[in-house]
Amino acid sequence: MRAKLRGQKTGYHHGDLRRGLMDAAMTLIDIRGRNALTMREAARRAGVSEAAPYRHFANLDELLGAVAIEGYDMLLADLDAVTSARAIREAYLAFASDFPGRYELMFGKLADRKSAMRRKLLAAQVAEIVEKAGGLAALHGEASLQLAGLEV
Repeated sequence: MRAKLRGQKTGYHHGDLRRGLMDAAMTLIDIRGRNALTMREAARRAGVSEAAPYRHFANLDELLGAVAIEGYDMLLADLDAVTSARAIREAYLAFASDFPGRYELMFGKLADRKSAMRRKLLAAQVAEIVEKAGGLAALHGEASLQLAGLEV
């Protein structure tokens, strides 16, 4: 109480720290890939102390899982906005091209079990939507080849 009276901080406040960490992580992953992300780097990019991320994420795996889940949410929103098979294909490939690191993370191994279980459900939703555009396996293969510079 005394600290409050003197105008000193009594608790940590950054606004939406979780969002800031997620944004920092997504940007870094898209630019330099999954392996470039550390909790320390996410904190640095978000402008907070090295300990601050642990208020929202138990570890790096949990942060990576959250980024992957948000990627699926974004992809699903893009796919839900279109209806024709051609537009679905274009939206899917555009997402992979626009967010390459995040896309690779979304379809890579996730160590955070909670995120991996949620991803299973989201991937099934994506698969259902893209079925009329050739299916998830075909679109994922095409997107992966494009990201590797092997456009067919």
